[in-house]
Amino acid sequence: MYRYLILSVIILISINLYAQSTCNEINKVYMKEMLGDAVYDNFRRTDIEFSKDPYEIEFRVDLLKNFVYKLIFDMSGKSEGVIVKLYDLGSKKKSEASEPKLLYTSSEDIMDKNAMFDVTFEAPKTRMLIKYEVKDATYKGCVTFVLGVFLRNKKPKTANLDFNN
Repeated sequence: MYRYLILSVIILISINLYAQSTCNEINKVYMKEMLGDAVYDNFRRTDIEFSKDPYEIEFRVDLLKNFVYKLIFDMSGKSEGVIVKLYDLGSKKKSEASEPKLLYTSSEDIMDKNAMFDVTFEAPKTRMLIKYEVKDATYKGCVTFVLGVFLRNKKPKTANLDFNN
């Protein structure tokens, strides 16, 4: 009986240490490869805490209208049950009372073998809300977000997300 308890504790500690170690480092070579022709603009690492109850983490990103952006999410250090949602908040001139428009949900995408995915789009507005919905955090972890922007002379041929509907 005690053997199983001790083994369970060791496994939980190992998972937690692995999650923390992947959160402390960023693979810059792979990030550069993922950015491609996009130029690095911003970076944010968000800790995902253990919780039995669902919770949300959100932050805003200011964008330049009509520029093409590439948003990269590294989910390799996350716990299970984290969904990324992107919302259009409209322009800065509009009142704060307007309802955010859902533009994207990560559950629609297939991540690569490194648990990363990206979204490329031309920003029709100037503010975006990024929300992490944590449904089931079985251990501590993190999500890393990198924002890249394409310079006017290096625009991608196609964007994989069209916000102009």
